Amino acid sequence: MSPTSQQDILLVEPSSLTGSIIVATARQLNLPPVRQVNSVRNAQQQLTNKGFSGVIVSLDEVAEAVALLERVRSAQFAVDAQVPVAVTTDQVDASTAVQMKALQVRRVLLKPFKVRDVISTIQMLKGTA
Repeated sequence: MSPTSQQDILLVEPSSLTGSIIVATARQLNLPPVRQVNSVRNAQQQLTNKGFSGVIVSLDEVAEAVALLERVRSAQFAVDAQVPVAVTTDQVDASTAVQMKALQVRRVLLKPFKVRDVISTIQMLKGTA
């Protein structure tokens, strides 16, 4: 894929409010565009058809989110298997932390997160692509 087709960051966030805050923050600060989908199923469709420079996945539905990340890492989508990944969650226990490390998650954003953390996460995802 050409570099221009991989500029967007995919956000998998079921909460419209949380997702719109992240998307608007990126837009207002001229950060890489963030494209929100509200379910893992919609994310699978996006990842099948398009490359992204980074992925942010909500762990609200842990099993589905982990399965999605496993498919990303096993190169089952158009996105690069080593694409930088961040997750959002309300809490992290030891087993979740081990899972995220195994899936090469680069950042965990704990909800409620600060805008500066969202900004640095988007910059980190874009900067390592």
